[in-house]
Amino acid sequence: MNLSKKFEELIVKQLESFGCSMGVTHLVMYLATAKQGTKASFEIIGQWPQIDKLLISIDDDPSLKVSSPNRRWYPLQENDILLGVLRVETDFNGGNWPSSLDSRLKALSISLAKCVSIELERQNKIEEINYFRNQVNVIIHQLRNPLAALRTYAKLLIKRLGSDDDSIEIVERMVVEQKQINQYMDFFTKLNSPIKLPLEIGEERLLLPPNLDNKKVITVQSLLKPILERGKANANLENRDWTEPPFWPDWTLTPLKAKYAVIAEIIANLLENAFKYSQKDAEIGLTITSKGLCIFDDGKKIIKNEYEKIFLKGFRGSAAKKKDGTGVGLFLARKLAKQIGGDLRLLDNYSINNTEELKNFKKKNIFYLELPIKELHA
Repeated sequence: MNLSKKFEELIVKQLESFGCSMGVTHLVMYLATAKQGTKASFEIIGQWPQIDKLLISIDDDPSLKVSSPNRRWYPLQENDILLGVLRVETDFNGGNWPSSLDSRLKALSISLAKCVSIELERQNKIEEINYFRNQVNVIIHQLRNPLAALRTYAKLLIKRLGSDDDSIEIVERMVVEQKQINQYMDFFTKLNSPIKLPLEIGEERLLLPPNLDNKKVITVQSLLKPILERGKANANLENRDWTEPPFWPDWTLTPLKAKYAVIAEIIANLLENAFKYSQKDAEIGLTITSKGLCIFDDGKKIIKNEYEKIFLKGFRGSAAKKKDGTGVGLFLARKLAKQIGGDLRLLDNYSINNTEELKNFKKKNIFYLELPIKELHA
């Protein structure tokens, strides 16, 4: 339990307010803690007086295992749950405790238990808020791909319509509506921005994969075809070269287990980054290897000291500094890859594990999605 500084200060103040009262010489509050697979223990979180003494748990202090008439323990309890204990030391002779002191200590233990209960509730609420904020951010991020595709197809349609002004006007209205949705999403992103709290990788649970129908037969090819069509349309619009697989190996045509549908999200994120951050005349595409997929662009090469940093949450590489983005695309893509037993990395020297597989495939940036080929298929 990560206690807040304010909570610890409150506990100390409560203990201090009781100190030097009716023969009490020492007050120590312990919080019950238990890690999975271990027995419960009690850790010190506050004491009076504030002495230069190593704060250790009850189990690690041999002196506390010997009974003493000058010591009593008061449980810190919320309903039937033991949250901690209060240890009280006195200078009484013979252990004759006044009933008034006992009553006051019971009241103090109830007050301390309430403080712990409120702190636990506060932490649970913060975790819940952060969970929903992360979920919303992921949803917003994933919605941008189909919205961008709608804009691309609308612009291509305008080109094909030629002089059909009435039809063009309808399509242009669609583009306006698409921009409006983007504005709403941008506003919602700002509204949903969390307070700057430290988040470690792995704390988020992603609302993926998109294949919610477990009975639907999917293959790598069926997952990637719509994404590649979107990429081809975008490349045509930007007058850039586009490359996609001329043939599909057997492992891409065999039915997949439902959980591997996230492959589509990974590839979509990689292609989105390629179009967003590479130069407008740079070739973009996808190629297939015996163990995975490669998304590449032939734009400006990512500098070597950013090869790993670009996968960190929130990191913006030198190529992305002047462009919109959240710095979560590659973070999410690698996280999903590892979640399904694969990996995602930026290749160095165009090779996969120093093999010959991509020896003659000379592109500036190649992101390699390695997949657990034997485990993919249902």
